[in-house]
Amino acid sequence: MKIRCVICATILSLAGCGQVQDNVPEPTEAQQQVAFSAYTDLQKGQYEQFLSHLEPELQQYFQENQRVMKKFTSAIPKDTERSRTLMIKKIEQQANHSQQYKVSYEIAYPKNLVQYDVSFDEGINALTAKNQPKIRNLNIQVFGE
Repeated sequence: MKIRCVICATILSLAGCGQVQDNVPEPTEAQQQVAFSAYTDLQKGQYEQFLSHLEPELQQYFQENQRVMKKFTSAIPKDTERSRTLMIKKIEQQANHSQQYKVSYEIAYPKNLVQYDVSFDEGINALTAKNQPKIRNLNIQVFGE
């Protein structure tokens, strides 16, 4: 009986996860443009342009830890992309009571799969093209050969 209750609770909680994500807005055109401009600049090793897409705190981190930028650059495949898919979008509450809008993309290459996670300040979610959003945080993971 307890096992059935646990299974039912698990199923209900997982069903609720999809509904929560459905209520999260799609990334704006400006956010997508900034996210993939930063990705391309990093892939090509254009660090000054890459840094221009980041919030000041993240800029400072990468300026002080340039080896991390270079590590990302060497890890990102140089092949032609086969596809880009939006996998996850969510809003997370931070310790300082601000919210982050987090988006995860899956980028397919012939021999690799890249998971590209990027976060923006949730308050900037609806900026116009004149006021481009800045990336608050990012992570890149490469799977495959």
